[in-house]
Amino acid sequence: MIDLCVVNYNTRPFLERLLDSLHDQLIVGKHSEKFWNLYIADNGSTDDTIDFFRSKEDDYLIDKISLNKNIGYSAACNKLAAFGSNSVIGLLNADVWFANEDITKICKIFNQQEDVHILGPKQRDEYGLIRHAGIVGTNKQPRHRGWMEPDPLDSLYRDRVNCVTISGSAYFIRRFVWNKLTDHPKYRQLYPNAVGAFLPTPHYYEETWCSYFARHLGYNVVYDGSVSIGNSWHASSPKPGEGYSHADAQFKVSQSIFRKACDYIGIERD
Repeated sequence: MIDLCVVNYNTRPFLERLLDSLHDQLIVGKHSEKFWNLYIADNGSTDDTIDFFRSKEDDYLIDKISLNKNIGYSAACNKLAAFGSNSVIGLLNADVWFANEDITKICKIFNQQEDVHILGPKQRDEYGLIRHAGIVGTNKQPRHRGWMEPDPLDSLYRDRVNCVTISGSAYFIRRFVWNKLTDHPKYRQLYPNAVGAFLPTPHYYEETWCSYFARHLGYNVVYDGSVSIGNSWHASSPKPGEGYSHADAQFKVSQSIFRKACDYIGIERD
């Protein structure tokens, strides 16, 4: 079993596609029942998301819906992860989607590969452009593989590599690792009320921190291209009325929080 945690903010059409794709996993795989719990947070959307939830909650077999003010992506992920108890947590943007029994494949990797602690799948958009194929290099100089490369046949980057971090849009982590990071004494000194391992940033760096901290403690962060999911790369874009100056301000604040946490614990960073 896996706990899927989805955060939405004004991306209802993308969320519907994601939930449809999860429903299709049951049909295509001919499973008698779902083998995941589904938790969704809405961060104060002003579109028709709430009405959509009310009309579709039973159809999509949603286990819990959390309606928040806009508490940020990281805080919403931490809140959702705390609802579950399964051995694997999947933290998802609303703009990803699945096909070909992807969830089954991810569960199989975790069940059969004990040395995989954090896992990122390959991600391509609807135009066949690669959005994620692992982030390699060093903490000081991370490098995105495959970014925006055309891959219409889904044939590139089918390998498995150890990474410095993976994309936060589809971030799968063993719960015991998540708990170890959350409850680490030095992290608790920084954030005594922490309920999850994602760094409490406004919008960025939460998954980078989680990966760097996990690797610092001896856990493995892995990209596996045998699992290929969709990602429109929309949910992280500036929202109407915000513009890129707002996103840039969030990035700078998040970066400062990230660097402070790394320096406090003694983790190499840029």
